[in-house]
Amino acid sequence: MSYTYNVKQEILDNDMITDIEKKSELAAIFLSKNAFYEDRIELRLENLPLAKRVYKFIKDVSSLKIEIRYSISKRLGEHNVYIIVVPRQKGYRDFIEQLKSFNEKLILASEEILKGFIRGIFLSCGYIKDPQKEYALDFFMDNEEAAERFYNILQAKDKKVFKTLKRNKPLVYLRNSEDIMDIMVLIGSIQSFFKYEEMTMIKDLKNKTIREMNWEVANETKTLNTGNNQIKMIKYIDKEMGLSSLSSVLEEIAYVRLKNPESSLQELAEIIGISKSGVRNRFRRIEEIYNNLIKNEIEE
Repeated sequence: MSYTYNVKQEILDNDMITDIEKKSELAAIFLSKNAFYEDRIELRLENLPLAKRVYKFIKDVSSLKIEIRYSISKRLGEHNVYIIVVPRQKGYRDFIEQLKSFNEKLILASEEILKGFIRGIFLSCGYIKDPQKEYALDFFMDNEEAAERFYNILQAKDKKVFKTLKRNKPLVYLRNSEDIMDIMVLIGSIQSFFKYEEMTMIKDLKNKTIREMNWEVANETKTLNTGNNQIKMIKYIDKEMGLSSLSSVLEEIAYVRLKNPESSLQELAEIIGISKSGVRNRFRRIEEIYNNLIKNEIEE
């Protein structure tokens, strides 16, 4: 089973929520799936547990008659499509007005409505990736109005949310692990949240360890390269004019480097008993002598 399936299944197993949450969840599902028509609500779902949940919630919060049927779709492989229809009838207008009253202001003003609305969007069109692979939570909407409202709500809750078009559908998405975990807690996938958090911590620790190892390797490589360049200059000076022709301090650092090719500047400084900057200055003077010898050789 996919990671998304497991997260949604945890939510679907819990229907012990308030009536106001049920209404806002229904409103989000109908809106994101373009289920509102002039004379009816018609919702098409491929997920049977979600279809059962929608049917139950309509029954819980209204006394409306509901029609249920299904068809077989052969798009991307044969599978059932469950169709829930609420036709125009007595009480229908009040029910529709209640669902359509959940605007951005009302949703943000109530924690219950917010939970239900975001849960409904996730159940109808949300996809969450396994954190071992990447941090990603995507919402593929069936209409721009739903995408814009959902995007504005998440922005108002200070989430790093983005919106674009993908496969000719509005896509609202998050890529920040903390924001994704906040959403998981809000919609009630608590067990999935703990597993996600654990995997995030393990992944972050592994990445930190790799960064530290790379940093150490880079430093060691830099030290080796520096030492090799200095030895090359010292040997060239020795061949051209002899190390004894150097000042006593430069001759000393030259011989210490030749005996300790892999040591860092700090380690050389401790051997001689001077500061690291003192060692650096001596090698700078050796480099000047080396460059002058190379320049004279080219001019000749």
